[in-house]
Amino acid sequence: MPAVPGGAWPHAGDPLAGPGDQASSWQTVRADHGGFALKGKGPRVAYYAFTLSSDRWQKATLRVVTGMKVKGSFAFTDLDLKSGEQDTLTTELTLPRGKYLVSLRAFADGSEDEDTRVALQVVPGEQAADGSLVPGVSAERAVEIHTVLDAPRVSDLELSPDGSLVAISLGEYGNGTDRETWLEIRDTADGRLVRYWRDGGSPSGLKWRDTGKCLAWQTTTGDKATIRTFDLETGETAILLADVEHLGSWRWVPGGRSVIYEIARHPEPDSRKVKRVAHPADRQPWYRDRSDLYQTFLPGGMTRRLTAGPVSPESWRISDDGRRLLFFTSEADYTQRPYMTSTLWLLDLGDLSLEKVLDDPWIGGAEFSPDAAILCLSGSPSAFDGLGRDLPDGVQANDYGGQLFLYDLKTGSPEPITRDFQPAVGNFTWCRADGMIYAKCTDTQYNRVFRFHPRHAGWEAVQTGSESTDEIALPRSGRLAAARGSSVNRPNQVFAVDLKKNRAKLLRDPGADRYRDIRFGKVEAWKAPLPSGENLDGFIYYPPDFDPSQKYPVIVYYYGGTSPITRDFGGRYPKNIWAGQGYVVYVPEPSGAIGYGQEFAARHVNDWGKITAGEVIDSTKALLDEFGWVDREHVGCIGASYGGFLTEYLITRTDIFAAAISHAGISDITSYWGGGLWGYAYGARALAGTFPWSDRDLYVDQSAVYSADKINTPLLLLHGDSDVNVPPGESDQLFTALKLLGKDVEYVRLTGQDHHILDHEQRMVWNDTILAYFARYLKERPAWWDEMYPAPKGWR
Repeated sequence: MPAVPGGAWPHAGDPLAGPGDQASSWQTVRADHGGFALKGKGPRVAYYAFTLSSDRWQKATLRVVTGMKVKGSFAFTDLDLKSGEQDTLTTELTLPRGKYLVSLRAFADGSEDEDTRVALQVVPGEQAADGSLVPGVSAERAVEIHTVLDAPRVSDLELSPDGSLVAISLGEYGNGTDRETWLEIRDTADGRLVRYWRDGGSPSGLKWRDTGKCLAWQTTTGDKATIRTFDLETGETAILLADVEHLGSWRWVPGGRSVIYEIARHPEPDSRKVKRVAHPADRQPWYRDRSDLYQTFLPGGMTRRLTAGPVSPESWRISDDGRRLLFFTSEADYTQRPYMTSTLWLLDLGDLSLEKVLDDPWIGGAEFSPDAAILCLSGSPSAFDGLGRDLPDGVQANDYGGQLFLYDLKTGSPEPITRDFQPAVGNFTWCRADGMIYAKCTDTQYNRVFRFHPRHAGWEAVQTGSESTDEIALPRSGRLAAARGSSVNRPNQVFAVDLKKNRAKLLRDPGADRYRDIRFGKVEAWKAPLPSGENLDGFIYYPPDFDPSQKYPVIVYYYGGTSPITRDFGGRYPKNIWAGQGYVVYVPEPSGAIGYGQEFAARHVNDWGKITAGEVIDSTKALLDEFGWVDREHVGCIGASYGGFLTEYLITRTDIFAAAISHAGISDITSYWGGGLWGYAYGARALAGTFPWSDRDLYVDQSAVYSADKINTPLLLLHGDSDVNVPPGESDQLFTALKLLGKDVEYVRLTGQDHHILDHEQRMVWNDTILAYFARYLKERPAWWDEMYPAPKGWR
């Protein structure tokens, strides 16, 4: 029996059902001299719950004095209550900053001499100070990592052809350890639940047939996948494909009488346990894997192979009449940037004849128009010999900036449709319901959806209900779409979008119960005045209990690479959690990010801190001068990947930070360029035309390891030891240099983790490591760090 029924934070008045017809509710009570008395006669149970608010990491002792049998929990984890003298039970509590629920279940057996009183005492430990540990009963609190990671979240949407139903794939860590997934089908008009599956499977790849109301999804066990269908109109279920090995992506062919899908093939390894590396991309363990397309006809299951050969079909699409298929192929080409070819092909599904549409290494996506006469192509400003450029001559474009082109299949002529459009285009879809092209775009701090009407040649923002839209699912007919996304202080939600009225309505809020008592601080935009005369975009997260008359430590978080920090909730670097720990979090948007126009984005190319480090330093100084609540002596900085590089580089140029954290940072541009599996490919855009042998001033002078002697800021290096993007050697070499120089440096490696820390339990430890390090230097409270990483024992 749990210490708190239902596993939720109780509120006064919340109902509490019991056996039979018994019903009760939570009530706020006060103890008298001897504690709380359990009234009544005979066997009975009482539940007690209270909160402890801690303003720092500390330990405390909980004492429970009672003659009854007691079970307890702390932060929903069972307590180890040890028996002592005179009916006393004790246990030690560890409390990082935050609010925690303590709950007890007391059972009276009904004997006459039983003491049914419960006395509680919390004894602070040596880390405590006056007012640092406060008991209470209010569930209102700041957000913390368990809520962000464990609460229900949406991972996929798929809209029925007429837009009347949306299939939603969700998941949660209900018990804090094991992830459960489930599938819901809801009515887009009112959010009503139509169907629900939660049978332990992991549904993925949701796809509606383009006629009727038949939904298909994929479940995978080991290397085998099965695709099942459920027809909501007939109630019938069926299996489309059963136990297919190495199944990749798949699609219905319009009309629903066949499906096309990928099957992966893997080469046999050399029995001698050697590998001759053919070219830089061949260093990737998976590079030689290939896939082929197959088509299975329904009913009956007759199957034919559509493609074969030494290259794989990629980013493939099927025309509305089911007669043609588009796909890309690519191969290594080290004669020119971006060191890969990109060829678009058109396959006739009748006679399997193949036609080359175009060769352009800067084109990577294609969609048919409804009549299949026009293609919408996605690429970079350099595509079609720079047709998408909006830059002065001689300025190298940032080729991560997404552009769209309309391509006439009959004439072979392209037309740019985003050249003068500031947002950078990501995913896009040509909507069959209204004939418009919908694109998910990076627009300064926002991830927005815009739409383009080919006849009117103009872009319009689509109201999706979120500041950061993750996905929009569009109908083939009808007016309702579905979108999912989040905002700075609002976790992921699903909205119904009326395409005609351009209006969004909340459809599903999966985390509502988990976030019911969470209180967020305000988030506001702020532009920093720079010495250059420009105003640098950015935003600021405030603690929930922010008081401008007080002083606050500040965390400066940035990326500085080719994309801005956007206003999404949570993420790998959850600013809301940092703010909930009592920090003000400042997020500057340095030059080089897409979403601010091509000129701003182009500054990324061959910069590597020349501009961006100065902008982070100057904008931080502007923050210190602008706001009196900043604790100037306790300002820290943090960045990851390119942001980690920027952390390491900028602390060679300034001492304004009291502490710095670099996750997966680049300390030597040359070793990353040659040693990271994508270093040279990223360099094709970010180091365009420059190389270690021709531009030593960039590769050496902008690399922190060559200026390690200039670093005086305490630095924490974090790295997954299996990172193939930025190899852990980048942190190894800077750590070694700083240790030899006698500098203040810490290094934490995460076992088995790649560039992103994805393991649930390690994510918790990683989060706490960051918070403990900042508490050590920005609050001068080292106890949490010392507890997590004590001095070695038994070795030196």
